[in-house]
Amino acid sequence: MPQRHTVTPARRPAWACLLLLGALSGCASAPAPATPPAPAAAPADATLADAAQRMAVDLASQLGAGAARSVVVDPMIDRTTGQQTELSQRVQGALVPALGAALKDATLLPLDATNEAKARFVLTGTVSLAAAPDGYLVNIALTDRPSGLVVAQSAGRFKGAGGSVAPTRFYNDSPSLVRDRSVDGYVRTAETRKGNAADALYVSQLPTAAILADALDAYNAGRWEVALAAYNSVAARADGQQLRTFNGIYLANVRLGRLADAETAFGRIAALGLATNNLSVKLLFRPNSATEFWPGRDLAGMYPMWLRQIARAMQANGACLDVVGHTSKSGTEALNERLSRARAETVRRLLVAERAALAARLQASGMGFRETIIGTGSDDAADALDRRVEFKVTTCPG
Repeated sequence: MPQRHTVTPARRPAWACLLLLGALSGCASAPAPATPPAPAAAPADATLADAAQRMAVDLASQLGAGAARSVVVDPMIDRTTGQQTELSQRVQGALVPALGAALKDATLLPLDATNEAKARFVLTGTVSLAAAPDGYLVNIALTDRPSGLVVAQSAGRFKGAGGSVAPTRFYNDSPSLVRDRSVDGYVRTAETRKGNAADALYVSQLPTAAILADALDAYNAGRWEVALAAYNSVAARADGQQLRTFNGIYLANVRLGRLADAETAFGRIAALGLATNNLSVKLLFRPNSATEFWPGRDLAGMYPMWLRQIARAMQANGACLDVVGHTSKSGTEALNERLSRARAETVRRLLVAERAALAARLQASGMGFRETIIGTGSDDAADALDRRVEFKVTTCPG
């Protein structure tokens, strides 16, 4: 069975400190359920293979026997971040063969521009950390596209998978986080119970998602021109105005050495992020430093351009913002409180240096590690969301 996204991600240094800038990451779109559906009578100590087999049989029993049918598999994602990860790939790699065996009258195909139109059904799935140490929770759903209804849904737990939750290449390289309303729709669909409506936006955007899947494959394979052409074709579509699209255009242009076009694309990331209150841009700092950026080889010279475009977007947007710093769960609480505030202050100062008029519209504060999202304290790409600075819209003074 063909599988997607098996490229090993290019890793950032594990010891580098990652700062994320954002505007209430994901807040502008309707959030996914706070807690995903729990599996029924699934042992918490099951292996991934056992959990995949159990969910596949459950899905097949709900769907029942029928005529030959085609199913496209929209690649599974991490529930919390909306990214594809090494672990989500590993889980998908276990589930698809199990489903192929259980759904004997079905043909499972990877989602792409060729297969999308052939399939009546689409499979979605999420992976998230469970309460038990080294435990994970999986939700999968099968949606009937003509009716928009979820016709089968299952959840399972497993312990230990031998895979990292670090993001795959595109998500690791992207200058901004890509979780937006479209990604939230995917998550909600994967967790929707049988007989209920899948997320309408997610279902309607499947043709565009298929082109994005092709673009993602091309980028992960290092075929920059092909990736750029696919991302540009998505940008021309009415429903293609997504963070994934403009991150892809930016990255492909950077890889091709077309920096002016890359800057234009980053400007669109900044403008879209602020317009939807959902901008999170990655900046690497030296360890334990609040003022010195890490001069990574792939990122050298890019930060001034990022800050320039963010400042321009902020000036055009007209909002007043609170720059709120966050850190991961490593080191002392007092140290992280100071570090988060100092990094937020650094970002504020640099933005004001780009556009002096922003000074009256920006303030800075720090949360330390009190609002972690991942909470592992691994200080690598896996818990990048915990090391962020959010741009929170506030009421302008006066």
